[in-house]
Amino acid sequence: MIFLRFFSFKSAYLLSTFMVFTLVIVGCSTPILPPVSGQLLLDDKPITPDKSKTAVINFHPDSSKGNTAKSIAVATVTETGHYTLNFSGKPGIPEGWYKVTVNYSEPTNPKDPYSTLKQLISGKYSSKDTTPLSVEVKTNAPPSNYELKVTK
Repeated sequence: MIFLRFFSFKSAYLLSTFMVFTLVIVGCSTPILPPVSGQLLLDDKPITPDKSKTAVINFHPDSSKGNTAKSIAVATVTETGHYTLNFSGKPGIPEGWYKVTVNYSEPTNPKDPYSTLKQLISGKYSSKDTTPLSVEVKTNAPPSNYELKVTK
């Protein structure tokens, strides 16, 4: 009742409509998600995972270079050595700098897929603290921007 004393019904309706519209616009803003796909190379040749070997790439936001994203983007490498990243079920990831980790491994016992994994590349690529791979994701980047090279 007090509310109605100070505002007319029409003013209250317009104010509440404006507030709802503002919340929808602010709450629904989504980051720009440039597409990120590339190829993973070991000694300049495509890595080719098969039934026993797996290769996984993780893009970790690099806060030291201003990337404040909270999520890690993950991709599995295909049999041709290619990968494509997704973010929250959508193609691409937010713009910014990322530290890239790579795990390329196979089971130590080929007859037991649950046996301990053996890394097929240098261990430096498996940690965001030691990986030398760093990538800037940006709109309209050339495809070669996301080519990743690792060594044994």
